[in-house]
Amino acid sequence: MRWGDVFKSFLVLFLIFGFLSCTSKEKQAEKHFKEGFKYQDQGNLDKALEEYGKAIQLNPNYIEAYMNLGTVYLEMKDYDQAIQQFEKVVELNYFYAKGHYNLGLAYLYKGEVEKAKEEGKFLKSIRSGLADALEKRIGEE
Repeated sequence: MRWGDVFKSFLVLFLIFGFLSCTSKEKQAEKHFKEGFKYQDQGNLDKALEEYGKAIQLNPNYIEAYMNLGTVYLEMKDYDQAIQQFEKVVELNYFYAKGHYNLGLAYLYKGEVEKAKEEGKFLKSIRSGLADALEKRIGEE
């Protein structure tokens, strides 16, 4: 067997194991996400934070985990942490309307009304129905 053939065989095996490893991590992240959702639904917010955190460690681009992590922090009234999570969501997907909506809510609850209004303006610019919902919430505060 020539060195070129050995190298190709090694490369193929490396790619297969790399792919399986990624798939495995994504499945593990999803498992932790589902556990976090279950705990959040049960009101066990500390365990939910732990599980969402594990999901993010395994998949640092897991937008839904950041979203749910942010909503847990909103429930806990830790608005700074909620803002941090929602900022990560819109960093990962700038046009994710629900991320901007939740970010606007977190700003509003923190008392940063102008920043909440800016999120509302952005939502209008992308013609999201959430713009009206956020404006309504701002008007209620």
